[in-house]
Amino acid sequence: MRPVPFVLALIVLPASAFAQPEGANQVTAALAISAPRGEFDDNTDTGFGFEGAYVRSITGNRVVGVGLAGSFLSYGSTTRRAPLSNTIPDITVDVETSNNSAFVLGLFEVRVPGRFQPYLQATAGGGFFYTTTSLEDTRTNEVIVSDTNQSDATWVWGGGGGLRVRVWEARPDPEREAARPGASRARAYVDAGVRYLKGNEVEYLKEGSLVTDDGEFDIDPRLARSEIELVRYQIGVTVTF
Repeated sequence: MRPVPFVLALIVLPASAFAQPEGANQVTAALAISAPRGEFDDNTDTGFGFEGAYVRSITGNRVVGVGLAGSFLSYGSTTRRAPLSNTIPDITVDVETSNNSAFVLGLFEVRVPGRFQPYLQATAGGGFFYTTTSLEDTRTNEVIVSDTNQSDATWVWGGGGGLRVRVWEARPDPEREAARPGASRARAYVDAGVRYLKGNEVEYLKEGSLVTDDGEFDIDPRLARSEIELVRYQIGVTVTF
């Protein structure tokens, strides 16, 4: 069967076609790994972070939903020990520079309700790339002062899919189900997915580009510039209610 007619058939199926109706609300929390592609791969490393998402079903059979996702990933960091100042060389601090990205994406999702839920997603939104440097106490790791060295943003879009496997379901409530026939129960799923993202050109700093070989601060930040292209893998937990 071709994918498009199959998806259309799912959308028009009544809720009664699925034995166990899903809740209209869906919340996901996941760990994420991003693998850069193309020129973006030349300038950055693998990113690690997390994502949270909320999707609301817009059809009675819970096949189609729209929502919002937010994620944070770090694609590099450097740490060095340096004097607090040139006039106080006997007091040192840890200088940590972090290269990060954050995404806010709208979601359109089509899924197959059931114990095993394959799904497809289309996404579009914004990507924010920034580098921060902070001074930390060498004993307590408390941040003394922090500053943003560089930041830029761009539009991103893409799509992906995955599979959810149910691992928990709330116990039946006879009184509630008698009062509301067909009422859904809270359920939890292990959620594994992959997403491709593409974006316009953006300026960002490479890992270590603020420090020279001798450990001194480089006045020229040596900005990199490229289009955004990455594949993101994630695994987490999704709860419907």
